[in-house]
Amino acid sequence: MRYHYTLFTALIALMISCTSDRDITETTVITDPQAVLVHYWNFNALPSGTVTEALPDMSLIPGEASIAYEGNGEGYMDDFAPGYSTNAQNSDADGSGLRARNPSDTRAIIVSLPTTGFKKSIIKFATARSGSGAVTQNYSYTIDGINYITTGLEKTSHNAPEDPVNDLVTLDFSAIIATDNNPDFKLRIAFSGDNASGITGNNRFDNFTLQAIPMANGAAPTDLSYAQNNAFTINSAIMPIVPAITGSVISYSITPALPEGLSIDPSTGIISGTPTVLSAPTSYTVTAINAFGNTTATLSISVSPIPEAALIHYWNFNSLPTGTLTTVNADFSLLAAANTTITYPGTGAGYMDQVTPGSALNTQSDDAEGLGLRVRNPSNTRSIDVKASTLGYTDIVIKFATERTGSGASEQQYSYSIDGTNFITAGLPMATYSPPAEPNFELVTLDLSGIPGVANNPNFIFRIRFGGASASGASGNNRFDNLTIHGNSL
Repeated sequence: MRYHYTLFTALIALMISCTSDRDITETTVITDPQAVLVHYWNFNALPSGTVTEALPDMSLIPGEASIAYEGNGEGYMDDFAPGYSTNAQNSDADGSGLRARNPSDTRAIIVSLPTTGFKKSIIKFATARSGSGAVTQNYSYTIDGINYITTGLEKTSHNAPEDPVNDLVTLDFSAIIATDNNPDFKLRIAFSGDNASGITGNNRFDNFTLQAIPMANGAAPTDLSYAQNNAFTINSAIMPIVPAITGSVISYSITPALPEGLSIDPSTGIISGTPTVLSAPTSYTVTAINAFGNTTATLSISVSPIPEAALIHYWNFNSLPTGTLTTVNADFSLLAAANTTITYPGTGAGYMDQVTPGSALNTQSDDAEGLGLRVRNPSNTRSIDVKASTLGYTDIVIKFATERTGSGASEQQYSYSIDGTNFITAGLPMATYSPPAEPNFELVTLDLSGIPGVANNPNFIFRIRFGGASASGASGNNRFDNLTIHGNSL
């Protein structure tokens, strides 16, 4: 009997001696099977250099979660590699992790973790330290976004091992009701112990997760769809692409990254913007997610160069007959040239005729400067009307060379009609112009591409009226040459 008692005592002593120099394994926290992944940082996409804020790689509450390193002193965050596989989700690679550098005793990691719509949160992360990193991590939380407490938190500190060994830390908030459905919930990780005030060393984190249970029953979204083939032009704002979907969605994401200048709204899934780089047709996958699952849709997007505008109508005036002119047909037109005319309606003795020489400004197809169109005074009771259908074309731009004689009208006044009757100036980049005196043709350019009603309009008319000094005179004239109308085919 004495032998057995002695042996038992020896075994107990041996067990105690084997555990005195190491931590006893923590009680395992079992995650509720109804819990979903609410926030997740794998840190694999962290930029190099100092990191001021780390946004989650996945979140069911977009735009709210973040990690910062608040406080003062020279400590800062950056990335490290390789990271850890501990607690990686979705078979993510160990890639990189987040490093909080010393001095760390004057700073703290603040993790903003809103739990709106969720309850019974459990936080997990992999952690380690360098040999000269702070030994102890101290955990607290806030339910008001300001004041930090440890009430109800079973684990309030941890001594991280030296890298490359890493530990999984689990913080169980499932019994702390005040952290449920809380937009202000945050975790604070402060540092203390040996080395925390040092100028070298760091603590390391990877695969940070918050899992929680949705507060309401529901279903994953379904039937997500977008317009399939989306062809855009560089540097032109796109018509937003709006998704159709069945069910509620917390956030949208897209892969691969959209062409520069385009973005997807994580709350609505709407794709919008102005593309600034060219892109061949590329297939994109959009994922819509809520607490109960996700659905996906694909669409194609391409970004092409600005198309070379087509010459729709052109007057070079080189074939004008002598004498008074009442109607001048276009020398070239992609539409009906017979219905593409310049007239000089109004009252009084003013009239049109040819003038020589014309101008080389804005000639097309290497045309000679040849003749031009002369609009004689009195011009204040008449107007030049350019009747030019834009049917089938958009992004309309009008150009012409112009000058005047010394006694010609000193002001040209521009307007347009989209109904063939009423003339307006709304949206014109320039409504008046003072032409130079001969011999000094200048080029006038009027970009009408942003004006509603001008494009694709069979009734479009451009008008030039005359005013200012000398417009009512009995002599003098304004001169025009090489009038063009360009546009892009619809």
